[in-house]
Amino acid sequence: MIRPQKHLAPWLICLALALGTLILYWPVRDFDFVDFDDPQYILNEPAVRNGLSWWGLVWSVVDAHASNWHPLTWLSHMLDCQLFGLNAGAHHLANAAIHAFNAALLFLLLRGLTGAVWRSALVAALFAWHPLRVESVAWISERKDVLSGFFFMLTLLAYTRFAKKTDPPTSKSKRWFRLSLFFFALGLLSKPMLVTVPAILLLLDFWPLVRIQSGRLQERLVEKVPFAALSLALSVITFLSQRSGGSVVSLKSLGLLARVEFFFTGCLGYLEKFFHPTHLTFLYLRPAEPSNGMAILALILVGGFSAVATVQFLKRPYLMTGWLWFLVMLLPVGGLIQVGLQSMADRYTYLPMIGILILLVWGGHALGTAFTGGPAVAFLTAAGSLALCLHLSRHQLEFWRNSETLMRHALEIDPNNYIAHHNLGIYLSRNGRLEEAQIHRRRALELDPSRASKVEPLNP
Repeated sequence: MIRPQKHLAPWLICLALALGTLILYWPVRDFDFVDFDDPQYILNEPAVRNGLSWWGLVWSVVDAHASNWHPLTWLSHMLDCQLFGLNAGAHHLANAAIHAFNAALLFLLLRGLTGAVWRSALVAALFAWHPLRVESVAWISERKDVLSGFFFMLTLLAYTRFAKKTDPPTSKSKRWFRLSLFFFALGLLSKPMLVTVPAILLLLDFWPLVRIQSGRLQERLVEKVPFAALSLALSVITFLSQRSGGSVVSLKSLGLLARVEFFFTGCLGYLEKFFHPTHLTFLYLRPAEPSNGMAILALILVGGFSAVATVQFLKRPYLMTGWLWFLVMLLPVGGLIQVGLQSMADRYTYLPMIGILILLVWGGHALGTAFTGGPAVAFLTAAGSLALCLHLSRHQLEFWRNSETLMRHALEIDPNNYIAHHNLGIYLSRNGRLEEAQIHRRRALELDPSRASKVEPLNP
């Protein structure tokens, strides 16, 4: 009887993670589209709004739209429209369902990599229920986040099966390798942020797979060449797509030193939001110049923890893997290549923060077993953290109910957010509240006069 129970336990944990995530995000069934990217991605795009078609398939592949080339994401939006029309609640629930699957897959991945059931479950639960996830799940246009996350998990799961059967290599292990490469390609077609996956695979070879013994590094690097080739191809396509869409900030407008400073201050900002997830908003406008003081502090802290992880590598390798997972996955969106108006974004943490969770949970477990009473303290800390995440996420979720709640919340955090003023004006105008709309549209123009040519007329 013991063996069947042990076999069943992981699947019960998967079910609990998925159901808990769906219950957390169940209120989105009553949420609306928002006036930030949703019109561009769905409402005003006939190729998407009309559902699946051969023309839609061609449209999604042959050109970049919304300054991005992610054809699989477009096809997923078309499928939603095919099944649900413009029922915003159903589109929201599709995001929530994919995110719930991702939570279960992350648990299976970490359990397969490490054999640690409860630590893997805790990482998966914190990943799924942390308030920083709300933007990726509750924003319909961020389908690309949860969809690429789904294929990311499958990529690593297949790679784990390959890695554990590769010495000596067999025809079965090669099939797992090809399947991992296939899932990786699908992930890139969902969101090109996955270009750093080859580096993540190499990190997993160090720990916990322990595949890089003396003299094997070159072999493992060669093994990653097909993944790196796909990453390079998608990097070029993405850069050209974003540049043609006018969203890439030139080096003349923002120099290299400022970009490096933005990267380090961004790392510090994401860690601050992770440990203190308050004042979360849909758009953190990038300042004209980074703060030199904050950049120096960030450099010291990032460099200091990097040194600690390096010193502790042989004794606590999970510190290095988790920390570099976080830093490496942030590289495409960390500010070295400036795209759009934001300095940082909650959605950018969707996969990078898994690294921070790994080092915290495995590090906490090591501390908990080092002294008497540690396991009880660790359990209470974990339970309290999960309860707090659920509470804060449900609170943050309410701001995504519609354009008005989202934009008003953004203006509470930053009254000078001209994008929020502009979008709130659009929403109020569409709902016949013209006097209020005029106030916000006027304020948007005061804060950013360059928007004068882009202002739409107020409809009576």
